[in-house]
Amino acid sequence: MSYRNYGEFIATLSQDDVKAIKANRPKLYPDLSENVSAFPTKKSLEGHHSTTVRNFDLKTPDALTVESYRVTKESGGRLNPAITDANSELKFRGVSRVGAWLDEFQTYVADLAAGKPDRLPNLSIVRFSNDHTSGISAGMPTPQFFVADNDYAVGKLVETVSNSPYWKDTAIFIVEDDAQDGPDHVDAHRSVALVVSAYNKPGILVHEFHSTVSLIRTMELLIGLAPMNQLDASAGPMDIFQPHPDLRPYKAELPDVALDNLMTSTARDSETAYWMKRTMEQNLSHADMADPLTLNRIIWYSVRGNFPMPEVARLPAFDALRLGMREEVAESETVTRNERVPRGRRDD
Repeated sequence: MSYRNYGEFIATLSQDDVKAIKANRPKLYPDLSENVSAFPTKKSLEGHHSTTVRNFDLKTPDALTVESYRVTKESGGRLNPAITDANSELKFRGVSRVGAWLDEFQTYVADLAAGKPDRLPNLSIVRFSNDHTSGISAGMPTPQFFVADNDYAVGKLVETVSNSPYWKDTAIFIVEDDAQDGPDHVDAHRSVALVVSAYNKPGILVHEFHSTVSLIRTMELLIGLAPMNQLDASAGPMDIFQPHPDLRPYKAELPDVALDNLMTSTARDSETAYWMKRTMEQNLSHADMADPLTLNRIIWYSVRGNFPMPEVARLPAFDALRLGMREEVAESETVTRNERVPRGRRDD
């Protein structure tokens, strides 16, 4: 099986990164410069990765910049806001994650049209990471814009594939890296999953339990890949496909964000200043390094203000498991301590 990775487990360094390092100053948003270095952090990805797609970096757009979005909205949607090397608007040219992926995908389509061998990998892993957001950080986009940027990148990918010869035999699986303890009314470990293909059954409601491993099992079945272990071998695949395709293409829609809510400015009141300070305490230079609950509260405040955030809901089984783990750890620590304290010196 052929496979290719776009931005996941790839260490990248951009031209703007190098300039910021030499000047000993923080890099400014947005970074539209090209990569000067890109290497995989996993052995299995060597020779199977894009060198142009940026790794996690909140100053690199998934698809849009605040300026390209603003100008496009003010033009009534007549312009193409996606940051690419080939955008007809010179000020919208540069590197974005979807733009770098698009450049490579179009070479596969061109080769196919020219009668050359099909080079599209059996499996592509494409990472769009800006829905992580940077909380409320001055000089950075708002959480609402970051999510819009991420949504539009996903939409442009689906639009591109659905308007290509590959639409007839391609499925696109979209899932969060993890739920990041984001609460809903059932359980804080639930996450959104989307599957897009010409073969989806329209209007069905599926009640079966599915986990992330169910997505992996479904992908394995589609490309003829054997299970990797007992977990995916026993996972139930997603029964959502039909034998006859609907080949109508998809058109990405530009999200709607208020034009006065694109960039985070200085604090307008003491409450905003507090949450901006909490944002500064978080490590946002790498994914998953911020405290999930704190970042959730920061984002909630940015959207809903002082309206109370729902408490994290979990299934009882999760709390029972956590309780059992804590008891085991406490028991282990007690045994270890007793073993180390010399005879006659035990004071517990």
